Order: sequence, then C-alpha cells, then structure tokens
Amino acid sequence: MLLLYNKILNVKVIMMRLREQNLQDIQNNVVLTNRDEKEMYDIEQFKLDSKYKILLVDDDKGVLDILEMILKKSGFQCTGFDNAEKALEELKNNDTYNIIVSDYFMEPVHGDEFVRQVRMFNVKIHILLLTGFKDRAPALDTLKRLNIQGYCEKSNNFDQLLLWLYAAVRVLEQNKDIYELVEKTTIQNQEITQLHNNLEDTYSGLVETLRLTVDAKDEYTKGHSDRVSYYSTIIGHAMNLTPEEIEILRIGGYFHDIGKIGVKDQIINKDSKLTDQEFDEIRQHPEKGYSILVKNPIFSKILPLIKSHHEKLDGTGYPLGLKGDEIPLLVRITSISDAFDAMMSKRSYRDELGIDKAVSELRRCSGTQFDPEVVDAFVGLIEKEWDRIWADVGEINRKLGK
Repeated sequence: MLLLYNKILNVKVIMMRLREQNLQDIQNNVVLTNRDEKEMYDIEQFKLDSKYKILLVDDDKGVLDILEMILKKSGFQCTGFDNAEKALEELKNNDTYNIIVSDYFMEPVHGDEFVRQVRMFNVKIHILLLTGFKDRAPALDTLKRLNIQGYCEKSNNFDQLLLWLYAAVRVLEQNKDIYELVEKTTIQNQEITQLHNNLEDTYSGLVETLRLTVDAKDEYTKGHSDRVSYYSTIIGHAMNLTPEEIEILRIGGYFHDIGKIGVKDQIINKDSKLTDQEFDEIRQHPEKGYSILVKNPIFSKILPLIKSHHEKLDGTGYPLGLKGDEIPLLVRITSISDAFDAMMSKRSYRDELGIDKAVSELRRCSGTQFDPEVVDAFVGLIEKEWDRIWADVGEINRKLGK
C-alpha cells in the first residue's frame, strides 16, 4: 500500500508542476539558462541534430506518459514501457537505444534486477535510475556493480533529470570518438600484425636461401651452419639464456659463415694446405659476412656473431683481436659450436676427430681460445645427453641429404 500511495503522490506532484510551469518554457529548455555557466548547450540545435534514443521504464503508466512527453519536448527520441520484461525484449531486439531511464522500485521486476539482466547482454548503454523515495536511493555498491551511471529523485522539477541526460549525451559523443579510435587502432594493429607476419615469412625465406647458398659452396661442410645453429641453441638453453638470446643464437648459427660467399670456390674446396695468401682470404669471411648483412636492419642483432666468431678469449683471434669480455657471450657460444662441428666433421684434408678427441680439445683450449663457462656447459650436456644430441644431428644431416 505504501508503494502504491507514493506512486499516486508522485503523479499528483508532477501534474501540479505541469500546471504551474508553462510547458512552452520546458520546450524552450529554460532549465539551462544559467548565465554564469561558461559552457552553454545549444538546445534548439540539439533538437535538430538529436539521434539519441531513450528507453523509459516505469510500472506507473501515468508517470511514464508524463516523462515521455517531457523528454520528447526536450529533444530526445524515447519509447516508454510500463513492463520491465517487455522493455528487456525490446532492448534485445533493438540495439539503437543509447540511454535507459528506469524506475527503481518497480513490480514485479525490481529496477536493479532489470538492470542486471540488461547488463548480461549490453554493457555500454547508459543507465539512469529514478526513485520516488528520497531516503531509499540505490546503494553505491549497486551502482558500481551494475555499472549504473547515476540516479535521480522523482520530483516536481525536471531540471536534474534533463541536465543529467544532456551530460550523458556529451559522454556518449566522447565515447563514440573513443570507440571509433579503438576500432581504427584495432584495424591498424591487425594490419601491422599481418605485415609483421609477412616480414617474418620473408625473413625466414631469406634465411633459408642464404643458408643453402653457404652450404652449396662446399660439399664437405654441407649442413655445418645448421649444426652450429643447433649446438648454439642447446648451449643457450643449458645456460638459461632468454628466448630472445636463444633465437639470436639460432639465426646467427645459420649465418655465421655467410661471408664465405665472397671467397673463391677453389680456395673453399682446396684439398691441400692453403697458402698464406689463400688463408688470408679465408680469414676475411667474417668481415665480408658483416658487410653483406650490415645494411639490413633485420640482421642487426646477429652481426656480432657474424663478425667475431673467430675471436679468441686470449686475444689471438681475428679480425679484431678481441679478448675476454670484449667478446659478447653469444659470440663465445657460437665460436665453440663452430669449432666443435668442424672437429666432428670430415674435411677435404682430414677425417673427423670423434667425440672423445673433440671434447678433449675443447677442454685443452678452455681459458685460451674458449670461454671456460661455455665449455663446462657444453661438455656437461655432451656427457649427459650425447646419444640424444647425436641423434638430433643425424636428423639434421638426413634432412639435408648428407
């Protein structure tokens, strides 16, 4: 009975207000004639341009009719429902509404339950709750939980409601710009991702082409770059390097001998001892490889591996004579992988050394030619997992037809 009495009282109050206040004033929006306000609304222009739709919900038909009349005269498109379930059905079938103005105390579906069901399928629409009970406003927790933008008390003055709605329109305009920007950004990100994927494919194809080109220079060293890449990555994992560092080792292993493209075939394939002049030309392949790749930024991270994989820890290597920590860790790893595969491979002038001699040579040169920490990591792997490692190497050779 108390709820019914209050709704009847609300209708009477509103009707008295309409009689006391000239409807023409409402139509002309005198509610926004505060001359001290810096930023005025152009209400007449708003009426002409209005494209915002309001869905009104109130189980009191009298209040609903009055609100609908006021809002239409104030420039809004609106449709009223005195049944929350019908309003829900309308919202599900019609996505053109921008704002909901709903009574809070409704029967049989309460206002917060109505909003909860709306939020199950529409999270963007602006929602305003109306209450005729001044001391029973929606709890702040309810407003936050259901993402309700605000509430107004029903009264004999429509200023608060209209001001809230005009403010909501301004927010919607700003949100529209944001959503458009997000949509454009999403499309641009998708295009960038596609471009990145295309570049990755191009990069991978280029890696494969150049790798095979290097292998084609010397039948004896076919697969050498693949094996150096493999050894380097397993050492990187053993030393707990980052995924990015391991990827640099992988690609750097493929390309470490790219400079041999610039070395004469008769020198590469010579089956007798090289002359000093020929050996000097061979020694130039790190710098030649660097020169081949330096102008392409996609290879920037592997350039140290290309140029410095023949440097030695004691400073007797080439081309720069770097020593100790002057040689980056990833270069030191590639150097060991390169030397190990050379020892384990048959060359035109000798047979492969075998695993025992190769490991013995790594240990002998630890601290002079090779980094002791890297030697320990690699030898530890060999001692624990050589059967698996050698099987992996066999698979690499099989794929390359070696």
